This record gives sequence, structure tokens and C-alpha cells, in this order.
Amino acid sequence: MKVVGLNIMAGRVAATLVEKRLGRTDLLDSFAVPFASDDELRAVLRERSRNWSGARIVSAVPGHLFSQRTLRLPFWDRKRLEKALPFELEDAVPFPMDSVILDHLVLQEGKLLSGNVERQDARVLCMMAHKAALRAHLELLLSAGIDPHAVAPSSAGLYAVAKMMKTEGSALLVSGNDLCLVKDGAVQAVRSFSGSSAAGGLRHVLQAIETEQGSRVEKIVLLSADESVRKTATELDVPVEDVAPELGGKSAADPVSLGLAVSAEPNFRQGELAYRLADRGARRMRNAVIVAGVVSAMLFGVNLGVKFTIVQSGYGKLDKQIREVYQQTFPEAKTVLDPARQMRESLLDAKKRLGSLGTGTSVLDVMKAVTDGIPKEVRVSFSEFVLEGERLKLQGEASSFESVDKIKAELQKAPVFSEVLVQDTRMGVENKVKFRMEIKLKSAQ
Repeated sequence: MKVVGLNIMAGRVAATLVEKRLGRTDLLDSFAVPFASDDELRAVLRERSRNWSGARIVSAVPGHLFSQRTLRLPFWDRKRLEKALPFELEDAVPFPMDSVILDHLVLQEGKLLSGNVERQDARVLCMMAHKAALRAHLELLLSAGIDPHAVAPSSAGLYAVAKMMKTEGSALLVSGNDLCLVKDGAVQAVRSFSGSSAAGGLRHVLQAIETEQGSRVEKIVLLSADESVRKTATELDVPVEDVAPELGGKSAADPVSLGLAVSAEPNFRQGELAYRLADRGARRMRNAVIVAGVVSAMLFGVNLGVKFTIVQSGYGKLDKQIREVYQQTFPEAKTVLDPARQMRESLLDAKKRLGSLGTGTSVLDVMKAVTDGIPKEVRVSFSEFVLEGERLKLQGEASSFESVDKIKAELQKAPVFSEVLVQDTRMGVENKVKFRMEIKLKSAQ
């Protein structure tokens, strides 16, 4: 599997492409290039992403956009932490919890003795981001034709790189505005700061980390060139060591993007922002189609059996065969008086429960209406078909904006649809137009 770590900073975009296979990870490509505007950034991403087909993309949001807090909890497995963190932080967050997304990194795990009892213990870095900031980041990438599978703070990429490196003593790893304190080979703290002056932010964060840890940072490990950081370290009398992160003997152009490419967590694409969110309506539609297919296949088999029995044995054997088929198909039936009639009633009941909507229109009817409504001269591909209640949501790609208008006009003529709305159209990759539609089904009379 190929994975891309993408790191967009102020005026600079970097990416690292790795391939994971058979327990090893290889560095395939890495770059870091400047940009002067959002349009130039989009152009860079469109050009570079041509080589990312089929790859998992993990994109970084600047770490200073995240709030964080370190907690100590008596367990460290991920599922229990995900359930516990909202309750642990609810009283400390000054805004509604449904406006943010939470995730975490485990800084340290182990076992402690409490009296004579040994118990689990973990030091957890909880991170929180506003949905608005995450949504703005995703919209920027989508405008360049990129839909990342995961989103993480840039500091998480540095955290992953720190765990790959061997360091001695107390060392502060620095890359851009992200810092990671490693002491005796273990990550102790992860921080990010905002502002255009990395040196000023470094001075304050360094002092805060030393106060929090109760010990002095012995050296600064500079992972990406930054003369202002080097100057500040000299003024603070802290030794500086330049290190270029490597994977398999190959150097990466950017440590944060490398860390994102090799790490599986955290991921802030959750809930409504999740990548290709599974929808209940879609699952219901899929189940209904499966049930309809099974029932159709069953009826086809029964029909063949009936014809064969008539020819071979006459009506007496036919009646016996129908009873046997019915009993095999519906073993829960207690009495078999008229198997043909009972089978029809059971089938109608199954369609009513699983294959029918409140409008009286079946799922297959809706799918057929959409298919028949597409003009023959229009080429279109659908990536989403969600039927929920009396509303159908479509998402796909067409060759032009005119094609989208033709599709809307033809679907509006379908007898099962009362209203067709185009909610969004935008230019995607390869000069194709991405669109979203919402269609309201006619109510049963």
C-alpha cells in the first residue's frame, strides 16, 4: 500500500510518498516547494498528485490550530481512551463539544504499583480542533482535486519521526513551528506555536517545557534548516545538532510529511467529516437490493421447478413439490394449507418490510428511474447513491456543466420524482465536473 504524507505550511508545501509491504516501508519520493498564493498551491498539488493514484493520503493541519491537554489515565487501549476523553474534557472546554473533534496520542504507557496492586497507567496527549478549521482545510484540498483519507496535526508527524530516531539525553526536536521533546529515547512532550517568528516562539516554548519537565534541555535537534532557530539556540547557550530524517537510508525533504506517511494515527476525519462516510440510508438500500435479488432468484427457481414437475409428474407431484419448496424456504411456517398462496403472501410481506419505501416506490424503481433518466449522449459516473426516506442524494462526475443541466432536466420528467435540485457543481480533476443532487420522491396518493 502506498501512503502520502502531505504538509502545507505558510508559503511551503511538502509531501512524502512511501510504500508499505511485507513488514517494511520504503521511501519512494519526497519534495518541498514554495508557493506564493492559493492558486499556485493548487497548481502544485494538481501536478504532484498525478503520481498518487490509489495511495492513502494523510494531510497535516498546522499544529497551533489544535488545543491540547495531557492527562494520566489508568488504561491505554485506543477504544477505551476514545470513549473516556470527551467525559474527561467536557468541563474544561469553554464551547459545545459537538463543535470540535477529539483524538489523542499516547506519550507513555506502563504499569504502576498502587499499594500491593499493579495497575495500568498511561500519559495521554489529548488534542482538539474546531470542525470549522478542519472543514476549511478539506475544502482547500478538494479545490485542488485531493480528498485526503486522514487529517492530523503537523505536530503528530513530528511525534512519529521522533519515535523513529535514536536520541540520547534530553533533546528538543524542531521542525518549523513544531517541537517534540525526547528524553532517554521516550517522547515527553509535543508542542506547536503560531506566528511568523519561529525563534520567538521557540524561546517561550523552550522555557515552558523546561519548567514543566523540571530539567534543562541538553540540545536542539534541527530537522529542517532554520537560521533563526539556530541563532536563538546560540543566544540561549543550547547546542544545536542538524539531522536529516531518513527511511531505509534515504533522506526525506520534510520530516513532518515523512512522519504522517509512516504513522496510522491520529485521524481527525471523524463524524460528519469522515472520509466517504458510511450512511445508514445507503446500507438500507444495499440490504433491500440484496433481499430483492434473493427473492427474485428464489421465485425463478420455484418457477423452473413448477414447470419441470408439470411435465414430469403431473399436478399431484407438482403440489407435493410446491409444499416441499415452501417448507424449505419458510421452515418457521407451522401449517401448509395453500403453499402457492402462502408463498405469495410471504413474498409481499418481505417486499413491504425490506424492499419498499414509504412512497410506495421500490428501491429498484428509483434506481431504474435514475438510469432511464440519463440522456444517452451524456457520460456520467456516480460515486454516491443514498436513499433515505423520501429523498435521494446523488454525487458523481460529468463531462461538463451542460451535461449536469441535461441530467437535471431529464430526471425532473421522471414520474416518481417531484423535485430535482443541483446542490453543488465544481470543476474536478481531468476537466470533469463534480456535482451533487438531491431529489425528492413523489408521495403516495
